[in-house]
Amino acid sequence: MTTYFKKNYLALLLTITAIFFILQIPVMAATVTGLKALDNTLQTTANSGHIDIESNLPAKIGSIVSYFFGIIGVISLVFTITGGFLWMIAGGNEEKVGKAKKFVGEGINGLIVVFLAYSLVYVVLAALKYGTSG
Repeated sequence: MTTYFKKNYLALLLTITAIFFILQIPVMAATVTGLKALDNTLQTTANSGHIDIESNLPAKIGSIVSYFFGIIGVISLVFTITGGFLWMIAGGNEEKVGKAKKFVGEGINGLIVVFLAYSLVYVVLAALKYGTSG
């Protein structure tokens, strides 16, 4: 693989990723306002029936999933910072720089996976809430 192809491939990958995230913004904005209205209605109904919403199973699963994404995100961030530190202290040694680049790459890949998984879970759960509300 030539250097020219690698640079173009990276630019194409970044462009596609940016377009993917930009196209989701209006959908998420519309979904959030609808979900807020739904949550307010559910909260009012639960309060009138003396039901604790936070003790139901979907809320607990959502809390566990959020906690899991947070832990994985922190681990990915630690990998990226560790790789950056190793790169700084490599002193031009190609072997150490290669190891540091590997750490940084794995950390960034982990963050990308966490963001994509979170957006997928968010969209699926929003669709389920919207689909079951009416």
